[in-house]
Amino acid sequence: MPTTMLSVFLLGAGLLGGYLITPNHADLISERVAQVLEDSARVAKANQVLDELGSEVDDFNEVFIDSGDSLRDLYLDHASGSQQMQRTLEALNLEWYASQNRGVKLRDRLKEFISAEEWASIFVVE
Repeated sequence: MPTTMLSVFLLGAGLLGGYLITPNHADLISERVAQVLEDSARVAKANQVLDELGSEVDDFNEVFIDSGDSLRDLYLDHASGSQQMQRTLEALNLEWYASQNRGVKLRDRLKEFISAEEWASIFVVE
């Protein structure tokens, strides 16, 4: 999961081949949106959503790194127990789930500005 998330963002669309999305993918999608959409107002709206997506990815990455630091400290602490580690992992899992949900909502917002045909052109398999 480091530096990646939102595995369901495109639900297997061709551009990403079903992979997880990263901030670099959000930038690539933004470039493709600018190429495919002809209306600058729709491009601006789509890019606003993609910027939010990039921020969501960055925010989750910070949570992931912080949890890794916490887990490392727990592993190194002889006195720590498995319950402490499990709580840390459960908190990370809950945050991952919440972040995924935010990503799916962003995907739905993006679809408001892009037709099915345009979507297929943006996320075409190369």
